[in-house]
Amino acid sequence: MAAKSFGIICFMISTNLLDNDSAAEGLPMRLVVTVILLSVIIGLSAKAVTLFIDDANEKKLKGQLDLIDKRASMLYIQGGAQDIDDPVDFSGTMENIHVEIPDNAAFVVFGAMPSPDGNPPGAGNLHTDNVFYYVLNDGRVQTRSSIARFCSNSTDRPFVLRPGEYDLTMELVKNKNGTYVKIE
Repeated sequence: MAAKSFGIICFMISTNLLDNDSAAEGLPMRLVVTVILLSVIIGLSAKAVTLFIDDANEKKLKGQLDLIDKRASMLYIQGGAQDIDDPVDFSGTMENIHVEIPDNAAFVVFGAMPSPDGNPPGAGNLHTDNVFYYVLNDGRVQTRSSIARFCSNSTDRPFVLRPGEYDLTMELVKNKNGTYVKIE
């Protein structure tokens, strides 16, 4: 008897479910909510990946700048500078270095403070030639200092790098204003 009543109950439930269209009516709304939630999750994941890549590139940039700073500091401490005011003086202590500036950097400057207009400065001075900094594409500026004083081919001009690969030559030079690590 129990088996017969169980079969009748199962038959009644299955007919009620097959005749009930309320689940089918809510299906488009459930689909829309699912698509919206999935879009939000994908959007947040993409933003997180972008931030992760930017952080990795900034760490790579900091590593490259630390390498330049350490090598320049060693040159500066060791001495053996060429007197650029004396044309017969031999070349100073030199070192070659390979660096790669990542694409997330707008530019890197050695030997000057950041300018108010956000562009690389055209001239340095005696009080800021031991400063180096980078500007990222998003406008952030990170400034650091070194024991070495930096210059480009002329001791009154900072050295500027843009994104890309470089084989730099660092040479210790001196004049009446002091000793510099010339980067070319």
